Formats: sequence, structure tokens, C-alpha cells
Amino acid sequence: MSNIESTIEKATKLRQFISPVKGETLTPENVRLYIEDKDKSPHLRDYFEVILRRKWIVLGFLLTVVMTVALLSFLTKPLYKATTTLQIKSENTNILTFKDVYQGEMPAEEYYETQYNILKSRNLAKRAVTKLPPEKASEAAPVEGPSMMQAVFGSIFNFGEKPENGREDEREAAQINSFIKRIEIQPIKKSQLINISFVSRDPAFASLAANTLADEYINFSLESKVGPTLVARKRLEEQVEATRSRLEASERQLNDYIARGQIVFLGKKGDDESLLNQKLAELSRELDTATANRISREAVYQEAKRSGTNYNFVLENPLIQALTKDYIGLESQYSSLLNVHKPEYPKMQRLEKQMEDLKKRIAFEEQKIISSLDSDYRIALKREDVLSRAIEGLRREVLGFQQQMVQYQILKREVDTNGELYSSLLTRLKEVDVSTTLSESNIQILDRAEVPGSPFKPLKAQNMALSLIVGLLGGVFFAFFAEYFDNTVKNADDIEKKSRLPVLGLVPISKTDPKALTGSAGPGDGMPFVEAFRTIGTYIQFSNTVKPPKQILVTSPLAKDGKTMFAVNVARSLVKSSRGKGIVVDADLRRATIHSSFDLDNSTGLSSYLSGAIGYDDLIKKLPHLGIDCITSGPVPANPSELFNSLRMKELIDTLSGEYDYVIVDSPPVLGMSDSLVLSAFIEAVIVVVRASNTPADALAQTVKLLRGVNARILGVVLNGLDVGTRYGYPYYYQPNGRDKEGNGRTAGR
Repeated sequence: MSNIESTIEKATKLRQFISPVKGETLTPENVRLYIEDKDKSPHLRDYFEVILRRKWIVLGFLLTVVMTVALLSFLTKPLYKATTTLQIKSENTNILTFKDVYQGEMPAEEYYETQYNILKSRNLAKRAVTKLPPEKASEAAPVEGPSMMQAVFGSIFNFGEKPENGREDEREAAQINSFIKRIEIQPIKKSQLINISFVSRDPAFASLAANTLADEYINFSLESKVGPTLVARKRLEEQVEATRSRLEASERQLNDYIARGQIVFLGKKGDDESLLNQKLAELSRELDTATANRISREAVYQEAKRSGTNYNFVLENPLIQALTKDYIGLESQYSSLLNVHKPEYPKMQRLEKQMEDLKKRIAFEEQKIISSLDSDYRIALKREDVLSRAIEGLRREVLGFQQQMVQYQILKREVDTNGELYSSLLTRLKEVDVSTTLSESNIQILDRAEVPGSPFKPLKAQNMALSLIVGLLGGVFFAFFAEYFDNTVKNADDIEKKSRLPVLGLVPISKTDPKALTGSAGPGDGMPFVEAFRTIGTYIQFSNTVKPPKQILVTSPLAKDGKTMFAVNVARSLVKSSRGKGIVVDADLRRATIHSSFDLDNSTGLSSYLSGAIGYDDLIKKLPHLGIDCITSGPVPANPSELFNSLRMKELIDTLSGEYDYVIVDSPPVLGMSDSLVLSAFIEAVIVVVRASNTPADALAQTVKLLRGVNARILGVVLNGLDVGTRYGYPYYYQPNGRDKEGNGRTAGR
């Protein structure tokens, strides 16, 4: 117990997470429900329970699919399939495969795809139909019978009928189309084998048609090879003769041109042109070198001319550097002696003269260097000019020779082309002559079609097995689909998740009248019903060990949830178990039902008392066969909420509590009206009644939210109208101490 109390203390500090509903009172039961909801994960048993609840959907869909498939399978006429296996080798020889004339061999993938399309072509189908025996011609008609619409209305509206005087070509086209539709081509992967199948209602005709189609395909392949070869041979002979004439004419033109131009080749043809080109290339390289040398020397000369003696090339000359060093030494010596002697001193004058001579020598040498740069530049310029004139003369000589060779090359190229074409055509002509003698086909029949012993459609056993699987899976799918969109409460778990309230008990469906059910019911149909109310009464009596509630308000989210039935029976159960007195107050002033259920006078009642029309002594009516008293609703007032909110109503409840051990108030539904909310504000306890598979879960959650908003004390929720045949029916509910096989409490333990 200490663990639960500590959990409540923590949950109170974090109330915004645990208790999002305003006015909710945290109790050990609420905390336990929160923890269970958080930790509980779907179990395989939960999915099985969904299927059990929706078993009629599963069975209905399963039976529909199985019956439909069975009907179609047994009414459909059987079809037979005969298969011929062919081996198709890739082509070894093709017509005109020489280079630059035709494209060459077709790739293997495209070749086989072409053969598959030929097998289903109209031309081949027509050849096969023509080869069939006349007595079998009718078997080539379509295997599809008339549709249901044609069968029903055909005789009335002539729907789908062909004219009797139809043209022959139209009938033949229809026959060929039907023949093509019944052909099946199935290549065998990673092999050169292919299966050709034919479908028919006659097994013998299926075998005959498949073999005939294979034979005609081989004949068509042979004709396709020999026919183009003969045509190609004739065309090749014509092209060989024409090419020979063009070759002779081009050779004569070439020889005449050489004679007229007096072209003499010292070596091989083209060697003279190569020597001239080689010489021109060598001179061009020398000219490039001379030009680069001239540009370099010109740049040095122009810079020296612009910078004068300050040019780096001049200053870096060894002689200039040596003279400059001597000059600097004399100048340093002169400066040192100037501190001792005057400039007129003889030694000083000698030093000054030496310095002047060195300066003139330096200037002379610098000018000499600049003059040598000018001379080098002019020599390089002259060499460049000489090479340019030599190259120009050689270029004119080469151009002249090339002018003669242009026409020569044109004529020679034509001779070479005609010679190559003539040789190729002559070689191919000899190949064609050899290929015309070959008649071997690259297609052969590996296995001929045999008469099938059994139909391939319909496969009744397979269809029935598949229908069972599809029907079962589809039924389960639709069951979960219906369960997904079913938002009603169906069991105690749904109530606890949506309301976070304990479940007081589960009331099963009773075939007898529950409003008139007595304690004399035996272990038959009424016993689970009576035991359910005994359990609920026990819970109410022990809900508070200090002071159990005497005033109990019974309400529901919506109408027809069974709250009136529950109010009467729970009152009777409480009175019988405690051997006290009890009274049922019909506070549903808008839609009263208690007076009609027990044949009571309703001319006066609760509304009459609250409005002051009658006194307390005229208010209570007796139900001796049930052992309880009753207050009927009375006439329908204009505004019941105002009567309930009056002081007279509160005094009435207090007065009844003083005279009776239990006061059960049957109130209107919570949603849509405020009567129950007004009453719950001053009545000690509230019980919410919901009906299984009828009350929406959102309606229950909204009801609890509204009651908590007015600080009503909710004892719990009663799940009414359970089907005893379901997982959550009486067999599950009626366990000792209200527990299931796993020991989870579902009734009084809550």
C-alpha cells in the first residue's frame, strides 16, 4: 500500500501529465489504471478476440468467396492445353554482312524477341489455319461462349449476333484472331528453348494445332532465308558488273592525268612531296629560333638604350664592377684625407685626377657594351630576314607540287575505292552462291505436343483451396476493418482506457424481462443476470468502509443504454442484500419509463411535487412484488433543470435518505441536457451505465469529463448488454470472485 501512496504523491506533483481531465480525483485505482494503460501492449489474444466478435463477417465473406468460386469452377467448360517445345538457335549466317554496306547481325536479345512476335503473327496463324484439316476448321472458332447478357437478351434484341450473310473475309479474320488469342508463347529462361502452347476445348485439336503451328514456323523460317538469298544474288551480280566498269574507267583517267602533267616520281609516289615538306619544316624551325633570338636581343638592346648606363646588364659586367670598385676606393681615400689636407694639396689633386680618369674609363666601357648589344641585335635581324626569304621560296615550290597532286589524289582515291568495292562484292557473290545451296534450319522441334489427358482450366481443387485462403484472409481483413471504424465500448478495457474509471460490473443480456426479474431465477438464463447485480451491489456497499453511499444517481452518456433497468435492479439487489429499505426515483422527466414498465399511475409524480402541486405523502408509490418503493416522474414540465436545481429537490433527497437505506435516482442521459449534471452536484455517488457495442467511446469520455467538471463523485461504470457467447460475455465474467483465468479482476475487484 505504501508503494501506491508514493505513486499517488508523485502523480499529484505531475498532475498535468497524469490527470489531464479537470476535476479528476487521483486514487490508487486511477493510478493503477494509468500505469496499466501505459505499459499494456497488444497481445495475440486481443486480435483473436476481434475475429471472434466479428465472426459473422469472416464467415459471410468466406462463404461468399467459396460459393462464387465453386459455382464458376463447376459451370465453366474445361479447357485443354497442348505444348510443343522448340529449340531456336541464333543465326549463323546473314545476307550481306560486309563492312560499310549493311549493319551486320542482329543482337541475340532482339533476335529472340522477333521470333516470339513472329510466332503470334497473323501471317503465321493464317498459314497454320490453312494447313488444318477441313473437318477441324470449326474447332478454330473462339472458345469463349456468349456472355450472360447475350444469353438472356440475345433472342429479344439480337444482341451480339452476326449477320448470316457475313463476308468471307470477316469470318476468316475472326477465326485468325481467335486462333492467335489461344496461342501461348513461353520462353525457358537461360536456354534456347521455347514452349508453344495452344488452348482448346478439344484436347486432340489442341495437340494438332500446336504441332501445325510449329511446323509452319519452321517452313516460314526456311523460306525467309532462301528467298532473300536469291534476290540478293541477282542484285550482287548487277552491282559487280557495274563496279567493274567504274574501276576500269577510273584507272584510265588516272594514267592520262600523269602523262599530261609529266609527273615523275623519283621514289615511291608521295616521297618527293614528303622531302619538300621535311625541308620546309626544318627551315621553319630555324626561322622560329632566329626570330626568338632577334626578339631577345632587340629587347635587351632597347632596354639598354632606354636605361643607358644604369641598365643591369651593363652594371653586372665584371670590368665595370672592377673599375667601379677602384673608383669607390679612391673616393673613400680622398674623403679620408680631406679631413687632413685641403683640396689644393698635391696628393689630393693626384687622387682627384685618378678618380676622373676612372670615371671616364667606366663611361667608355659602358658605351662599348651598349654598342656591342646594338651589333648583336642587327646581326640577329639580318639572319631572320634571310631565313624568311628562303622559306617563302620553298613554300612556293611545295604549293606548286601540291597543286599537281590534288587532282592526282582525287583520281587515285576513286581507283582505290572502286577496287575495294569490286573485291568485296565479288567475294560476297561467291558466298551467296554457296549459301543458296544450304537448306538447314536453325529451328528444330525438341518435343512434339501430345494429346493432354486432363484440362488445365479450371483447376477445381486449386481454385477451392485458393478461395478458402482468400476468403479467410479477406474476411479477417474486413473484420479488422469494421473493428477499426467501430468506436463503441465493447469490454472493460475500453471503458478503463476512455474513462479511467473502474468497472463496477458486467451485465449480460437476458432473454427474460430484466425489469421483472426476481431472485427466484435458477441457474438458467436469469442466474447470470441476477448474479451480476449482486456483484455490483456488493461493490457499492464496500466502496467506502466508513460510510457507504446511500444516494446514488444512475445516468448514461446516451439514451437506450439501459440505465432505467439498471436502476430498478440495483435498488432491488441492494435492498435484498442489506435487508433494508430502498426507493427508486424516476428523475428522467423528459422521457420517463418506470411507470409504464410497472403499470403505475403517472398523473402525479416528481414534477408535481417539485412544482408544489402535491405533498410528500402523495408522492411515493409501492412496488410490493419487488420489495422497493418508487417515485414516478409525473407530467413533463417546461424546464426540468430549474426544478432539479431548486431547494425543494435537495430537501426531497435528504428526506428520502432519512427514511430509506438506499435512494436510487434514475436521471436523463448526460450528453445533450444538463439535468444529470445538476443532480450529480448534490447526490453522494454517480454510476454511469453504458451498453456494449452501442455506446461510443468518445461519448463515455465526454460524459466523464462533464461529471468531473461539476465535482461529481463517480463510483464507476457498468457495462450493460454483454453477449454471453462472446469473449467478454458471461462465461468470462462469471468466474469465482469476478476474475478470469489469468486472475485479472473484472467485477467486484474493481
